[in-house]
This record gives sequence, structure tokens and C-alpha cells, in this order.
Amino acid sequence: AIALTQAVRQIPVQYAKQAAGGRAVSTQSARQYLPLKVNAAGVMPIIFAQAIMFIPITVLQYSGAEGDSVSWLITVFGNIQGLWYNLAFAVLIIVFTYFYTAIQVNTNSIADDLKRNGGFVPGIKPGAPTAEFLDTVLSRITFPGSLLLALVAILPAVAMTVGLNTQWAYFYGGTSLLITVGVILDTLQQIESYLLNRHYDGLMKTGKLRGRNTQSTFS
Repeated sequence: AIALTQAVRQIPVQYAKQAAGGRAVSTQSARQYLPLKVNAAGVMPIIFAQAIMFIPITVLQYSGAEGDSVSWLITVFGNIQGLWYNLAFAVLIIVFTYFYTAIQVNTNSIADDLKRNGGFVPGIKPGAPTAEFLDTVLSRITFPGSLLLALVAILPAVAMTVGLNTQWAYFYGGTSLLITVGVILDTLQQIESYLLNRHYDGLMKTGKLRGRNTQSTFS
């Protein structure tokens, strides 16, 4: 879950010119990286897929529809441990992962920002070609990310099928696991930022105190 949440693909980026001290200097040797997350969609595809899976079954149950096909649909797709339910669930997660990633990551905006700031991907022309390149890379890394996300989502059903406790399976697998890991990682990042801010504040205060002491000594 940690790897799925934190994994990124680093795209090398170079900046042709950068202002320094009122003059333009070349920074081609200083290579930076643009991180593209393998799972940029987070847990939203799982939430959307669950909603889509529950809505038809709920409508069929309360609509009073009858027939062999209706009974088959309710029986098959109402069983969260069943094969067909989990296959459909996994396919929906993969589809929604691509859909939500396309909404979350605007490659055209990223390419425009790079071009505006004098940045470029080595071997790729700035502007539209960069956006197309980022789209291609994002599509490639999203596929394994969506597969891992689907695997994590159906993990509780697999665990219950092999005889594990239901509460244990849902707590340590699926959406709960991803949300728990995400909250822990966000908390750690906030703590790290807070400690860094305190460290820099301490350095600034120490510098001011030293400056005052030096000034009073020379006076």
C-alpha cells in the first residue's frame, strides 16, 4: 500500500536559461525531475466502482422486477465474494483510474508551465509534443497502478474466500488500508515540515542574536 501510494516515475527536466544576479546563465547541467505518480487517482476509483456496483442491484431489488435474468443478476452481483462481482469490480476500478487520473493530471498545463519557465524534457520539443509525451508516460504507468489498486480492492474478498475473518479482511485490506496509509504518510509529512520550519526559525533567531551581540561588541 505504501509503494502504491508513494511510487512515482521521474521525468528528467532541464532549464535552458535562468536568471541569476541580473544576468542569464545556462543551467543545462543542472537536471531536475518531474514526478508523475503511479496512482494519481488515490482511492477515488474504488469508491466510484463500489457505487456503480451497488446501484443496479439496489434498483433491481426495490423495483419489484422479476424473471430468471433479474434473479441471476441479483444473486451473482450481490455476492461480494463471487468471481463475476470481483471481475466487474476490478474492471470498473481500472476504467475509473484512467478517468480520474486524466482529470487530476493536466499534462497540457504542465507542458505550458515548463515552456513558460524555460524548461524542457530532453529530446522532446516544448509545448504540445511535451504534453503528448507526458500523456504517453502517464498512460503506461497508470496501467500497473490501476492493476495494483484493483488487487488491493478485491483483497478482502479473496481473504474471506480462503477462510479469514471478515472484520480482519476488511480492516487490513481494500480501501481502509489505502486510507490508513495515506493518512499516516500525510501526518508524517506535516510533522517533517513542522520540524523543518522550527529548525529554520531557530537558525534565523540564532543569526539575529549573533548579529546583535557582534554589533554591541564593536560599538
